[in-house]
Amino acid sequence: MHFIRRYLLPLLIALPIGFVWLYPQLLRCMRVGASDAFQTLPGVPGVYVSRMATVRQQTQLREHIKTARARIRRFWGDQRGRAVLIYCPQQADYERYCIGGEGAGCSLGTPWGESFLVLGPEGNNADVMAHELCHDELFARLGWWRVKQQIPVWFNEGLALMVDYRFTDPAVWEQPGQLPPEHADSELMPLAPPAMRPLTSLETTRDFFGGDYDDVMLAYQTAADEVSRWLLVAGRSGVPALTNAVANGENFGVVYRRLERDKRNPAPVK
Repeated sequence: MHFIRRYLLPLLIALPIGFVWLYPQLLRCMRVGASDAFQTLPGVPGVYVSRMATVRQQTQLREHIKTARARIRRFWGDQRGRAVLIYCPQQADYERYCIGGEGAGCSLGTPWGESFLVLGPEGNNADVMAHELCHDELFARLGWWRVKQQIPVWFNEGLALMVDYRFTDPAVWEQPGQLPPEHADSELMPLAPPAMRPLTSLETTRDFFGGDYDDVMLAYQTAADEVSRWLLVAGRSGVPALTNAVANGENFGVVYRRLERDKRNPAPVK
């Protein structure tokens, strides 16, 4: 008991404080409900909209959220993510709530389970929302620690690109997974296509986003190509099967390859 009071309790208190101190944007997200600059979106729980948003923008936001959430439910089988969504139609607000302030949207999560999706001026569309909601779905199913420690960033980003139709063909998963005939009898394809960045160089956030614009775009392309390839073999059911196995303590890489191998070489029916 003395150890808990002297060491463990102060540590448990210090960790959240330190986390929020390092990321002030996260603190603003946590307090968005008390901000005079934002209001809830009528009829859509858990969504905060800048008071600068026009009626038309709010109407579009409501429709795009509906489309994006339906897409997530189709892709995953259900939706477990409960992230708070914050819409900032002005860039200055977006930079205050999104770490880095770049892109159309971003996801923020905490070790204690809270998550936020921040949408910028270009983020009021179904593709951006579905992309960020997919990140949140992985977070909801595995938790902050497992996502950070066990899931390579190329898979997290590649998965989100599958529901982001700006960059990928929805036929990859909207239709039942079918192994292309030219690969039906082949061995497992290499994880990274030729001329793309090796997946081993895209496992961490720094690896994935640490280069210049062209490097990051190539990282996205590599991630999208690999996850598309995997889905064509493993099928849409492979996504929840993979996350369930990781949640139960299995190694990501082992399960990832096993699900593909089992589809290529199904067990004979007795």
